[in-house]
Amino acid sequence: METRWLYTTSEDFPALVEASKGVCIIPMGCVEKHGLHLPLGQDIIQVSHLAYMASQLETACVFPDFTFGDVPENSPNTPAGSITLPMDMEMALLETLCRQISRNGFKKIIIYNGHGGNSSILTAFLRKLENQYHDFVASVVFVGLAAPHTLAKEILKDGPESVPEMTKEDIDLILRYHENKMQIGHACFGETAYAMGICPESVHLERLGIETGENLHKADYFAEAGIQIRDGGWGINYPNAFAGDDPVGCNERIGKAALRLEAQRFAHAIRVMKEDENLLKWHKEAWGVEM
Repeated sequence: METRWLYTTSEDFPALVEASKGVCIIPMGCVEKHGLHLPLGQDIIQVSHLAYMASQLETACVFPDFTFGDVPENSPNTPAGSITLPMDMEMALLETLCRQISRNGFKKIIIYNGHGGNSSILTAFLRKLENQYHDFVASVVFVGLAAPHTLAKEILKDGPESVPEMTKEDIDLILRYHENKMQIGHACFGETAYAMGICPESVHLERLGIETGENLHKADYFAEAGIQIRDGGWGINYPNAFAGDDPVGCNERIGKAALRLEAQRFAHAIRVMKEDENLLKWHKEAWGVEM
């Protein structure tokens, strides 16, 4: 079934609402630097692709991408290509879109977020929605990075046959990285795997090693003193917009396996929301609204 809002006709739309049991997904990302090797749109590229994959496993409507999430840098040294919007504009746009989604029959909205920098604004957004009555409820699911560690755990639990996309050499690489506790975070092995599985032509592994993804720990003393600063000091500790060990050896086969695992995980979250009868009821009860 076609699950993408933009590819559905008006005549077919009511059937999509019914098949989705009122669940609609907003893929949310941002446009910012992802090291020297990944595209600026990495976060929205991966969640948009994964949302559609998951919607084919567990039917739900996929709304058009919310591309321009929270990127706080707006200074002369902001990396080329980054897009920054005011937070109040982002919040207002999100709420307006949710109202429009609800008007079209979807009362359970999942924001599927691929950008760690959106965490603060999304927490505030969910809180803001509770400050007045709405005829819908919203929730947030953060994308999981399946490579290398989740893939390794799957292999160790169910054997090599659990990842038919991968070769023996791929499996050995993943297990070695897992055993060595490879660091992931941003433009890392996990995100590189997704990009390799979706748009390998946009990945430039030959640029690895030019800039480090190591934590420089320059801002750690604030956290150690219990002081919270902007983005937790992430931008100071990782000035290259890259967090993690170099994803050497990452390839399309690993990417396809990682995408499948994350799509299955997200499909389960969709299923839980489709079957839930409490979240909207609790919201209405809090505002004294009859079901």
